[in-house]
Amino acid sequence: MLPTPPRAVVWRLGPSIARAEIPALCDRLRLLLCDRPGTTLRCDVRALAPGATAVEALLRLQLTARRQGHAIRLCHVPDGLNRLLTVTGLTEVLPADPPSGTPPHPP
Repeated sequence: MLPTPPRAVVWRLGPSIARAEIPALCDRLRLLLCDRPGTTLRCDVRALAPGATAVEALLRLQLTARRQGHAIRLCHVPDGLNRLLTVTGLTEVLPADPPSGTPPHPP
């Protein structure tokens, strides 16, 4: 018998996030993940405008998920946000799927 693959939930963010909205987003994430052990949260950020507040929100969401034993994986990351995460050295903290058509990195 094959193991059951982990469940995934896709959550779309954007187009912008105000700093004052971050605590409420973290609360929503806690509720979303509270009864879903083994769930992977794929955070679709294609519409998210790059900026310091967007990065802060993603970091706080990742911290919230990790505190519950989960992690966030970004998907559909726009070039501007990808460059910002790379320049700030946050690509390991906020891992992302490779862009479409890009082969995955070897382990």
